[in-house]
Amino acid sequence: MRDALTAFLVCDNDFASLDTRIERESRDFLRKSQHAANVSSRVGAPVSPASGNASFQDQFADDQSVTAFEELDRRRSDTKEVESWIGSLRGQANIRNAARIADRIGSLLGLYQEDYDGKSLSSSSLITFIEFLNIYPESKFPSITATPMGELYVQWKHSENQRLGIQFMVGGEVKWALFKKNQYQEQLDQFSGKTFIRSFKDAAIALGVQEWIVE
Repeated sequence: MRDALTAFLVCDNDFASLDTRIERESRDFLRKSQHAANVSSRVGAPVSPASGNASFQDQFADDQSVTAFEELDRRRSDTKEVESWIGSLRGQANIRNAARIADRIGSLLGLYQEDYDGKSLSSSSLITFIEFLNIYPESKFPSITATPMGELYVQWKHSENQRLGIQFMVGGEVKWALFKKNQYQEQLDQFSGKTFIRSFKDAAIALGVQEWIVE
């Protein structure tokens, strides 16, 4: 089933995943933090010889942290909020493809649960996407997939090689990547950024890709 979800990993070889870069940077940060924690334990107050081997994650393994992670996990397994927002989207008559998009996200939710141990898509990401659709109510029907964290990744194709991909995040933020032919028509220019959806419209106008999104 995962192939139905992971266009963010296999969009095309020439369209690298935004999420892959985030995960790589997170791993690098974790390795540096663990190294710093180990150094700190060696130069601090006298402790047992084995204390220098304590993992970075162990420092957060108190009862309060465990409880917090369990609560987060419980919320990620509850689909009621996402399903409610899908229903809300379906009823928004001002959005041209609302019903089709809602149906796609509903199907995606089921596939995501199958592949990620019953976890839910991010309701915050869906809220941001719905806000985007209210800015672009005439949006074409796009390709909709999900990141491993359950955020929606949406792509509009203008031609075989020209495309715009947007990852919808919490709080109205988006990350976007664009491949567009330059004036020589034989080369593809790549643009990317992170902004709020209200500001993204200005970028879309400046880059000349408004018509890629709307019908």
